[in-house]
Amino acid sequence: MIQKYTEHDRQKIAAREYTEYTKDDPIDIGTDNNPNVIGTVRQVIENETGLKVYVVESPDKSLWYTISKSVHDIFVK
Repeated sequence: MIQKYTEHDRQKIAAREYTEYTKDDPIDIGTDNNPNVIGTVRQVIENETGLKVYVVESPDKSLWYTISKSVHDIFVK
């Protein structure tokens, strides 16, 4: 089942982009009292300048958030 996100959820997801993550970290857009884990970091790709891309897997494993070839080329070359 693919979850639909509200504008507020998408805003919270965008705010999490500035958080430092490591492999297997959960991505939680909820609160302490009401957690909402939207996925788990499966891979961290860092280029020579320190820019990072996170590959996130959804909890039900129905969708992998993948990076495009152009972004991959920027970070892996």
